[in-house]
Amino acid sequence: MVRSRCGVTRVRTVTARDLSPDGGPVQADDLAGLATDERFRLLKARFRRLALTIVGAFLGWYFLYIALSAFARDFMALPAIGNVNVALLLGVLQFVSTFVLAWRYTRYARRKLDPLSAELRDEAGQRQAERERERRILAERHRIENWTRR
Repeated sequence: MVRSRCGVTRVRTVTARDLSPDGGPVQADDLAGLATDERFRLLKARFRRLALTIVGAFLGWYFLYIALSAFARDFMALPAIGNVNVALLLGVLQFVSTFVLAWRYTRYARRKLDPLSAELRDEAGQRQAERERERRILAERHRIENWTRR
């Protein structure tokens, strides 16, 4: 996410160039190697499990509220606290549950997803730096060989 001058936070799209530590193009074998890495598969599985759990919990709770509003009107009309009925109480709990699920997501991501992705990103950066160093050495060797042949 990027914060603009006026203080508005906006999401920036990640491109393949962002995956490379030096901003250069990402090699196809980097991505293929990453896809076969067991840690990357673990990262994907953890994220998928977390996302499905959170989306399932949110949608289940939301559709339960909708179903109760449509089919259990007498229950939703019961007074819960003073003039506040069950429908209003459950409606407010919808907002609370949304924030709790968002908090849970960020907490889990910081503990389980971010360290693993940082490790993979650092290793990919080291591989890219090593490849760049080898390319520079080969280019210099080629330049010297061409210079001495003249």
